Amino acid sequence: MLNSFIIFKTGKPKINDSEYEIAERKGIGHPDNLCDAVAEKISVAYSKYCLEKYGFILRHMVDKIAILGGSSKVCFGRGEMTSPIRLLLNGRFTHRFKEVEIDYLDIANKVVKDHFENIFPLLDTDKWLKVIDNTHFSQGPGVVYGEDGTTKNERSQFFLVSDDKSVKHHNNGFRSNDTSTTVSYYPLSDLENMVIMSEEFLNSPDFKKTHQYVGTDIKVMGKRVKKDIELTLCVPFIAKFTPDQNFYINKLKDLKDLIIKTLKKEFSRYSINIFLNTRDNLNNQDIYLTTIGSAVESGDEGAVGRGNRSNGVIPFTRNMSSEAPCGKNPVYHTGKIFTVIGDIIAEEIYKSLGIENTVYLTSQMGGDMNDPWQVAIAVNGYRRNIDVKLKNDIENIVEEKLKKHIEATNKIVDGKIKIYETKILFMRHPR
Repeated sequence: MLNSFIIFKTGKPKINDSEYEIAERKGIGHPDNLCDAVAEKISVAYSKYCLEKYGFILRHMVDKIAILGGSSKVCFGRGEMTSPIRLLLNGRFTHRFKEVEIDYLDIANKVVKDHFENIFPLLDTDKWLKVIDNTHFSQGPGVVYGEDGTTKNERSQFFLVSDDKSVKHHNNGFRSNDTSTTVSYYPLSDLENMVIMSEEFLNSPDFKKTHQYVGTDIKVMGKRVKKDIELTLCVPFIAKFTPDQNFYINKLKDLKDLIIKTLKKEFSRYSINIFLNTRDNLNNQDIYLTTIGSAVESGDEGAVGRGNRSNGVIPFTRNMSSEAPCGKNPVYHTGKIFTVIGDIIAEEIYKSLGIENTVYLTSQMGGDMNDPWQVAIAVNGYRRNIDVKLKNDIENIVEEKLKKHIEATNKIVDGKIKIYETKILFMRHPR
């Protein structure tokens, strides 16, 4: 049994029955989302390289990547970049395996280039995207040297493999690498599914084939008051495919109708109102017109951890994690592993027991990853007593999933779990 486990009722109704809710979704071209995706893809690519070359994942962490926006100039029918977008590659990698230097920068640069070219087909990445190398190999605190200038502390060589003995330190003994708390919940609410659905609809490959003028830096803010829902969307237009102002005005109206029609298919029980590009001032030539389809071209910055949570939304009226899992080491960094496992636990509790829940996993640095410092499960809308059987059923789910943390690592590296993107999760909520 877990050393520290509690389950408690929140006294709150199920999320769709609550009086008020607000949630946000940042799209694939948003600067924060770009940082999350690039950081995670670099970690995955580096992990795969290590597994292929050495059979295990070497220490690394790139969860502090940031972006400094470029500048651009647009008019109807055309646009151009005038200064480059800069990606700050902040973090640490194991850079040497015995006598062999690992070219981690080559791995990182390829990931960045491929991702930006996929999200922004009109961006000349060779000219307008610069990767600034800020990586280093400092071991972090905890290394104490003797008077002779030597130390027996393994951390002194954290980011290199000097001999066969040092290999074993790269899995950290499956001890927690941090004292942190992750928060997961399930299921998503109707509003959360709506903001995801709206962004994914406008950024889907099929939609882009017939609506080339729509960029990827789409942001959706949604609010629900009882059964009344309003969504505000920021939708960039691409100048090359937007010939004049009338085209812009008419297409905004078309997009509004398309979004409402799409949402009503699944959520007809709600009153839905849509607002698009509310800052526009047509008389002052102030509209959301871009060269490549994102505000990152014109000064907007981004950073890992400021985008969507692992389930694809930023849920302001829920308890949510402040962890930034993207780019963290997938072997032992609990800010990442416990985020993934917490999401799996929350979903399993709901699907197996029908209980809407929130999962809190708290690690202690150096602690056993199979047995966190604290596991807490909160349940909404549950009127019966939490009896011994239910407590045991939930604890068994938690223990089983925690023991499979290596499986979670493998799924992250294999791409079966992607913590920077989410597909729509329609759930029928029992009444």
